[in-house]
Amino acid sequence: MIITYQKKLTGKRVGIVFGTFAPMHQGHLDVIMRAKKECDGGCVVIVDGRDDDRGAKAGMPLKKRYRYIREFFADDDLVAVYPVDETALGIPAYPNGWEGFMKATLDMFKNGTADGATPVFYVSEGEYSFTLLDRGFEVVCLDRTENPISATMIRENPLKHWDKITYPFRRVFSKNILICGTASEGKTTLVKDLGKYFNAPYATEYAREYMEQSYVSEWELDGMDYMAFLDGQYRKNKAMINSPANNGVFFADSDSMTTRMYAEYYHRDPELDLTEEEFKEIAVAADAITKKCRWDRIYVLAPHGVFVDDHTRYMEFSGVNERNELFEILCNNIKASGNWDKVVILDGGYYENFKRIVNDVKEMYENGNLA
Repeated sequence: MIITYQKKLTGKRVGIVFGTFAPMHQGHLDVIMRAKKECDGGCVVIVDGRDDDRGAKAGMPLKKRYRYIREFFADDDLVAVYPVDETALGIPAYPNGWEGFMKATLDMFKNGTADGATPVFYVSEGEYSFTLLDRGFEVVCLDRTENPISATMIRENPLKHWDKITYPFRRVFSKNILICGTASEGKTTLVKDLGKYFNAPYATEYAREYMEQSYVSEWELDGMDYMAFLDGQYRKNKAMINSPANNGVFFADSDSMTTRMYAEYYHRDPELDLTEEEFKEIAVAADAITKKCRWDRIYVLAPHGVFVDDHTRYMEFSGVNERNELFEILCNNIKASGNWDKVVILDGGYYENFKRIVNDVKEMYENGNLA
């Protein structure tokens, strides 16, 4: 693993805090904050892990944890973050690999501190404390009962302990809900109302904003426009997921699969500006973006009601048959992406659909996961 350059910590005594940090939480910060304030040289944080550790199994491999913790402490000159990759170094799993782990940890400590710095280990588990004391190290052991939170508790029910999760790791546990369908099915209103109801961030359709700002109608769109839709929607959704306003759930009313649906349907009409070659390029880009996205639940609104002309949608494709065909394309796109097991088809009226999602999300807050 490539170690990112960081300025060396200076001082006679420098704290060391090590762990898997899957995720890093407020309990870890109790230890790190004390270490950096009590030691005149600050604190070295060692992010430990191996290919099959509990963090990797929960979607947080070592590389990601190392990156997130560096991000968290990027503006803190008293904290330096380094990884210990047990798999790459051939270190057996704890407890058999203790000696190898200690050597790697001290090597990282020397790498991140000025010559002659004395390590002071800060731990919150007595087992580690006794082992380190036996080896002659100075150790400070903190009482975990003052802040009884653990990474296991968070992984089992992240929403219950949301306020304990450090900011960069929240994106891992955010429950991302996509609401999609064909045009004029009430997606935008539904997403806005759900966001307001749960005080949660939400992302509306980027394509609509783009078309209004560019003063372009749907029948005029070409390949470059669709590429802009894909990039803009991905960035918009990502910004909302990473937003400090995210309290555990995020709603979106469009994504790459929706954009691909329109491109796939519209390129068939020779009177429109979207060519077959452009569609192929859009499809490749859309599929690549879809693979990068994580949706915990996808609500697909079945076609119903009367099409409302918003002066941006192509009215030639507003009939029931056309919208049913678009719906079929969307469903096929979701199936091809491997996300069909997350789909719930909604075919009721607006309030019926709204209540169904509200009840699902309420249950998710109770149980930690969508049923």
